[in-house]
Amino acid sequence: MNKLEVVSTLKKLGLKPNHLKGQNFLVDEDVLRTMVETSGVGRGSTVVEVGPGLGVLTKALLETGAKVIAIEQERQFVAYLRQKFDGTPLSVIAGNAVLKIPELQLPEKYQVVSNLPYSITSPIINLFLTRVSPRPSHLTLMVQREVAERLTAPVGSAERGILTVLIELLGSARLVARVSPASFHPLPKVESAVIRIGLGSQDSGFGGEEIEKVMWVVKAGFSKRRAQIRNALKLGLKLNADEANRILTESNINPTLRAEDLTVEDWQSLARAYHHSSSLVE
Repeated sequence: MNKLEVVSTLKKLGLKPNHLKGQNFLVDEDVLRTMVETSGVGRGSTVVEVGPGLGVLTKALLETGAKVIAIEQERQFVAYLRQKFDGTPLSVIAGNAVLKIPELQLPEKYQVVSNLPYSITSPIINLFLTRVSPRPSHLTLMVQREVAERLTAPVGSAERGILTVLIELLGSARLVARVSPASFHPLPKVESAVIRIGLGSQDSGFGGEEIEKVMWVVKAGFSKRRAQIRNALKLGLKLNADEANRILTESNINPTLRAEDLTVEDWQSLARAYHHSSSLVE
């Protein structure tokens, strides 16, 4: 769909783009092609799409031969999509994606391809990484540029955060392309980017309990992100100075570093030292 087609379709549905809901519709064919090619979906693939809206990306995914499971909250869009793509391998689930995603019955292998509403980007990624089983093999997402830079930030960057480390625990992320506001209607106030998150094998033995243990320590470390890691851990984990220094020494980590300076291996070492210490106390 180009801009005129989007405007015309919205008018027929009696709708206006809702900025609060992040309704910015992709009208750039080149960017659309980049998303589909980056995802690598094709015949036999199963794709979950969050917030399909008018189905611009949905149509491109279906044209590859993929089966699409779309989650849409706007009731007018739900009816429109079901009618427009009747007879295709598209399932439209009506409702709030944050609530619906944990309920999905998914095949062993699938991926997520979505132009995400920016207000729910982090919750949606976190859900697919921690509360859905099986996890997707990949996520190809359109997100706000600043978010993309945070999710792909290298060790030492002030942009790093909790979700950056979670992604590194499970796989890796890369920024594929920056996208200008002109690629959407209406024009968003921010720049966007396409990212691809690849997740590792799910039979690696690194399960939910291990992830929770590491992320408990990661959240504590980032709770005071400008503080030295020993002070952040003291406050976040409610440790005394000796306890904080001991787990840092056991993990061979300089206590004057900040959370952004730690590698994913550092966090795993800290988690082992902390939880081992906690089990001894118990």
